Amino acid sequence: MNYRRLLYFLSVVDVGTITGAAAELHIAQPALSRQIKSLEAELKLRLFQAQGTRLVLTPSGRAFVPMARRLLVQTRQLESAVEVLRSGSVQRLTAAATSASVRGFLADFIASMPATEPMILTRTVGHFELEDELAKGADFIISPMLPSGGLTSVSLGVVSLRALVGPGHPWHGDGRTTVGISELCAQPSLILPSHHSVSRHILEESLKRVGATLGNVAECDDGPILMALASAGRGVGVSTEVVNFGVRALDIVDDADDPKNQGPVLAMYMAWYGGHYADRVLRELAARLGPLSERQRRA
Repeated sequence: MNYRRLLYFLSVVDVGTITGAAAELHIAQPALSRQIKSLEAELKLRLFQAQGTRLVLTPSGRAFVPMARRLLVQTRQLESAVEVLRSGSVQRLTAAATSASVRGFLADFIASMPATEPMILTRTVGHFELEDELAKGADFIISPMLPSGGLTSVSLGVVSLRALVGPGHPWHGDGRTTVGISELCAQPSLILPSHHSVSRHILEESLKRVGATLGNVAECDDGPILMALASAGRGVGVSTEVVNFGVRALDIVDDADDPKNQGPVLAMYMAWYGGHYADRVLRELAARLGPLSERQRRA
């Protein structure tokens, strides 16, 4: 099977059209069409069918996409493994994480690594797209969701969801460290991540647990902007971000009268494909990332 044809096939899948993929790949459209037809002939499968002016995947094509992505990842890992054999060390790794994880602790961790250790590059994606990045070549992910069973994963601990209040809010200077969910919901305005965020799902599970309901809610998925709004007194924010803009963070608990009662928390994991050529190095990184993520997220 031709490696380059797999790249061409996945480019058409990702871009959506032969014309767009050809432009992205810097090749002529007829040449790309021939390569796709050659791949179909090699596989003895029809991967695309015409639908108006667009090509859409056949059922066989849809089933082949994850296989093709995994094969490309394995090929790239083989190339990287050979380079490790030549040099005797892992030179570079790519991590996929949410922007909150990158800002919260991964960037500080990378800054602390000596030049003798692998260079870590990052890709920022949403919570629910993280595992897809492994199929696109990321070496590991930092995820607030339990990874799939086929992945090697290491727990990095838990991160509390916290209420963020600006300097003008009564909670900012009253010395408290926690706020109950019911008390939080009674606030006149809340600024929450949208339903595209795992944090929002975790919060709503806690709401159901205690029988509380949300009032006036504004949604914001950008952590710094959410915090800036809370700092400006536009509402009480809810986030896992490291605090900034003079904001104070209070742990959210189920019961305000029992601060030890744990409220909404995100369990953080580092995960990668089993059999990764740098498995030992990834395990060592995970062992160091766990305590750092806990410390940084509590800042």
